[in-house]
Amino acid sequence: MTNITLSEDLIVRSAIRDDAQAISDINAGYELAAFGSTESTVSDVFEFWDSEQVDLATNTCAITTRSGELIGYTGVAAERRRIVLDVHTTIHPAYQDSAIASYLLQFAERRAHALCEATVTLPHSLHAWSFTSTTRQLLERHGYAVEHSDYRMEIRFDVVPVAPEPLQNITIRLFIPGKEERAVYDVIAEAFPDIDGKPYHLYDEWYENVFKKNSSFEPSMLYVAVVQDQVVATTLCRIYPEENGGYIWQVAVRRAWRKHGIALQLLHTAFSEYYRRGIRHVQLDVNSQNETGAQELYARAGMHRRSQVDSMMKTF
Repeated sequence: MTNITLSEDLIVRSAIRDDAQAISDINAGYELAAFGSTESTVSDVFEFWDSEQVDLATNTCAITTRSGELIGYTGVAAERRRIVLDVHTTIHPAYQDSAIASYLLQFAERRAHALCEATVTLPHSLHAWSFTSTTRQLLERHGYAVEHSDYRMEIRFDVVPVAPEPLQNITIRLFIPGKEERAVYDVIAEAFPDIDGKPYHLYDEWYENVFKKNSSFEPSMLYVAVVQDQVVATTLCRIYPEENGGYIWQVAVRRAWRKHGIALQLLHTAFSEYYRRGIRHVQLDVNSQNETGAQELYARAGMHRRSQVDSMMKTF
């Protein structure tokens, strides 16, 4: 791997928590240019660092000018099954044509190599996400390939959302903490392999990710659909106060209970609660190859496609 050198006018160092605002601001600028609105907040940066337990001193790289302006950032984190590139990896638009992007991605790959050596069970690959065509093309030039794509869908509440309707012999309510976590997981573990054909995460991994690692998850908005005391469907929600936004994290219905209108009423229930809390903007991601009718469901609920999110991977 050929070393990439930068101008002597630039300073390379590890990222610190005080860099989070500048990282968020650069990403927000790209989103405003591409979509006319932004979802990036400083809380998102902190959430990734904290939930993934990113070693800022070792596994991040920040590039600044001599005056201290941050113009580039990247980081990597080791999850249970893979190594991921920080979704907030970014380069100031004024430096897009410089060697900074190549330098940052080379740093990320080298740190990923080191993490693989330290944990032999991890595959020798680096996973990344692109939220714009510019990022996707940049990653492709550096050897990444698209694994799959999601459509990001959204709804804005300019008026009161449609109220949920009762379903015959089916009750939609909040889940019971300390009692129904496993039942919620069982529904998700049955439903999600129908999307991509892959086995779902183990229970302990799912529980840790949802209830312990994710600061935006809102347990008071975890809804279940129940038939004779059996949980047959669920939806998990997240809240981002800084952007006054919400995110439908997971929607799942057991196979035997699909086509009963449950998922639509779960969405209406969540939308109504978001609106009651003053949240006027909600999003979710759906696999572009999803053949379960999810895209049509979300459209019926009033959502529309905002953008495309590409999951990408580079194998060493």
